Amino acid sequence: MQLSIVIINYNVRYFLEQCLSVLERAMAGIEAEVIVVDNGSSDGSVAYLAPLFPFVRFIESAENLGFARANNLALAQCSGELVLFLNPDTLIAEDTLQKCIGHFSENPSTGALGVRMIDGKGKFLPESKRSFPSPWVSFAKLSGLSAVFPRSGTFNRYALGYLDEHTDHPVDVLAGACMFVRKTLLTQLNGFDESYFLYGEDVDLSYRVKKAGYNNIYFSRTSIIHFKGESSRTQSLLRVKHFYHAMLVFVKKHYNAGAAKIFSVFLSMAIALRGLIAAVVKLVKPVLLPLVDGALVFISLQSMRFSWISKIRNGEDFNVPFVVWAMPLFSVLFVMMAALAGVYERRYKTSRMLAGTAFATICMLAVYSLLPENIRFSRGVILGGGCMAALLLLLFRQVLIASNSSLLIAEKEAGGQTVVVSSEEEYIEIKRLLLSTLHAEPLGRISIGKNDTGALCNIDELSSLEKSFAISRIIFCIGENSMRSIIAVSESVSKQNKRFLFHTAGTNSMIGSQTLAPGKEMIVPEIDFRIAHPYQKRMKRLLDVILASLFLLVFPLHFIVHPHPVLFLKHSLSVLQGSKTWVGYGHPSGSLPHLKPGILSPGEKTSNALLSQKADQLYAKNYDWWQDFLVVLRGYKRL
Repeated sequence: MQLSIVIINYNVRYFLEQCLSVLERAMAGIEAEVIVVDNGSSDGSVAYLAPLFPFVRFIESAENLGFARANNLALAQCSGELVLFLNPDTLIAEDTLQKCIGHFSENPSTGALGVRMIDGKGKFLPESKRSFPSPWVSFAKLSGLSAVFPRSGTFNRYALGYLDEHTDHPVDVLAGACMFVRKTLLTQLNGFDESYFLYGEDVDLSYRVKKAGYNNIYFSRTSIIHFKGESSRTQSLLRVKHFYHAMLVFVKKHYNAGAAKIFSVFLSMAIALRGLIAAVVKLVKPVLLPLVDGALVFISLQSMRFSWISKIRNGEDFNVPFVVWAMPLFSVLFVMMAALAGVYERRYKTSRMLAGTAFATICMLAVYSLLPENIRFSRGVILGGGCMAALLLLLFRQVLIASNSSLLIAEKEAGGQTVVVSSEEEYIEIKRLLLSTLHAEPLGRISIGKNDTGALCNIDELSSLEKSFAISRIIFCIGENSMRSIIAVSESVSKQNKRFLFHTAGTNSMIGSQTLAPGKEMIVPEIDFRIAHPYQKRMKRLLDVILASLFLLVFPLHFIVHPHPVLFLKHSLSVLQGSKTWVGYGHPSGSLPHLKPGILSPGEKTSNALLSQKADQLYAKNYDWWQDFLVVLRGYKRL
């Protein structure tokens, strides 16, 4: 047998579905086998995929064995002359396997081979080729010098930035996301070192391949898409520790004692530094935008105060000591009321911004009117300052949008039109899939070829289509258009800042960077669960507290009108403490945003799990606090 392909899956069944679909196309004419190790997934991967891909041998593990152990488990059953270790969040081109097998046949000195990779947005992934870790290489990467000098052989040795990405090269390290290795060599090296759990396994294996006298080749003549860590997306401190621990294991294993000791000290400092940075960012980032807004509101109020004194009062001050304290207090009030109105929701909308600042200004005026007469100074200052603040905040948001700041997700990303790169028949399939799940219809179809009269335009003319329609998303269908051509096209339009989704004809899912599109039975790409919005979560908790407090205040009445008053008291206390919510899911599922256990459910009580799941899904998707209020009102006697 020519080739054994090993894939480790952990809770990414829809990425794996697309991976296997394109892999099946690439295996045409090749004697190959595919082995998938399911590493203790909880998403039903094997039950979903096994019937769809009978040519795949699935090995189920009850626990997460880690990357190295899981690969070695499959390696023991491989019979191919070459073994390809492939991530499930990859899409390979039709010529990838054939070209790589051909290279091994022509180059007996090649022990391992990795290919050119791009991400799900069409950008080249520098980790396609790397060097071995060392104190200087790690320092240059951690300090940001590698990013400042990406083409430097001194400062960016980690990603070998000085080597042309479109030329083949012998390199130190190949990426485990797509790594071909000779089976005889793997047997000689005893596979992956199981001392590594997460990260570092590919670095260690690459080192041992070179030590055994073989070359690690970066192969540029074929490209694949790697969505880069979809099964481990969170960049937590724990993952940073895993990464540096892997580097430390490698250094202790392969470097002399003196170098290992120096590197150990350096890595410990690096972990502490990264941890401190992560903690500061985690602490500051959520409040950074409100703090800047508060400063802008304060500037607006102060400016209006001095202008009022100068222009309206002819230089005469208010002679109210409280005015000094009023400016910062009203600034805080403005930001709090704007937050309550949803200004700081994850996705920014200009209409929401205008409504939120108007609401905040009205609240400032209302609070001002309740102040004692002797500490009031001027409604005009409050009203004028609020209007000026609204204008400044709006302008500030436009600056953030123009600079693509991570502090803001602009409304243009939330909306926009979807176009599909496909044949006419495939377009009908994708349109049906989107309508049945996302309840959205694409703008139309565009083509890769130039002689497709039924398409809106050719992919090369996308920028002209953009002048008439705001295109935010491109769905690529892999079928009549080859994966190879789709990879090339995605690279050519990568600078246009679109969201890319990929769908293989005949499958029930779509995938993209940080996006799952599960198919008919689940909600698809970028579903907007209203209940996950910060504003809606605040309103839900506020309603819970108000209702629980109200119920407790009038509790003696419940002994007269409620069938189970003592149980109702316990429920009210649980909701007030935050351990429960008045309305929760009837059939909790990991596919929906998390909620505390509910006293009531949004749908009628039923033993039909499917109906209950549908009710929960609609509840999460269309959530509104008034809906909770009505559910509690109707279900009072069941509380």
